[in-house]
Amino acid sequence: MSPQRDLLEFKGEPPQLERPFLVMHLTGWTDSGVAGQTAIGFLQARWNARTTATFDSDELIDYRTHRPLVRLARGVIEEVTWSDLELQQATTVAGVRDALLLSGPEPNFRWHAFADRVTRLCLDLGVSEVFGLGAFPAPSLHTDPVAVVSTSADPELAGQLETVPAIVELAAGIQSVLEERLHKAGIPATGLWARVPPYLAGGSHPPAALALIRTLERLAGVTVDATELEAATKEHIEQVEQAIRERPQIAEFVEQIRNMVAQGDERLPSGDEIADELERFLAQQQPPPDDERPG
Repeated sequence: MSPQRDLLEFKGEPPQLERPFLVMHLTGWTDSGVAGQTAIGFLQARWNARTTATFDSDELIDYRTHRPLVRLARGVIEEVTWSDLELQQATTVAGVRDALLLSGPEPNFRWHAFADRVTRLCLDLGVSEVFGLGAFPAPSLHTDPVAVVSTSADPELAGQLETVPAIVELAAGIQSVLEERLHKAGIPATGLWARVPPYLAGGSHPPAALALIRTLERLAGVTVDATELEAATKEHIEQVEQAIRERPQIAEFVEQIRNMVAQGDERLPSGDEIADELERFLAQQQPPPDDERPG
């Protein structure tokens, strides 16, 4: 019987790292306002992250649900781009600690094997703590600071931030599985989850991504220059305020949320139509691509 091949392939030798921590966001589970995806993408760009290893996507990904993208030019196939699970290495701006960034689609297959391989990776590279990024819709307002709650298999780590004040059972994402598996291996792992207003959960919500970055800064003891994300947050809030002024039905829904927040009511109101209307409005406010802007 031939030995089973490793799920992870390094590009060269495994890196030597200084007090490394791991940040992960895997698409496929809840990520309201695409906050987790935006945050890890921002870190990849800010820290000039480079790919140091890739996971065996043929073993982990169902490409019928994560189809590759093909670029055609007058019928000629120029490029096929695959959704890969990547491990990237980066040095934080201040150089205080090295960071590893795990991103890509949530695996469709072999969750146990994937979780074991990530855990062994962290042990081999001396990763001292792990942070997952995500967001969920919750009764809150765009005018309020974005709250970030935590999850962890370690009660002490879960208590670092606000937690959801309830006992709930829900379908787990792979990040929760990893948190639990890493905890069993003695590696501190915390999920950071931004609370996103329900009427802004369907589109991009930069304030939630910024809140995740600021929380990660504090817990990991690093500094992130988030100037661009701060500017995007300011512009986004201004656009939301404009939409509320111009769309009375949106204003009514926001007022309903305001009353629920004031009463401490955690039930989510049904506002899909309002959210869709707001998403359409915000999409109309986006600047055209560079090649479509007037010269």
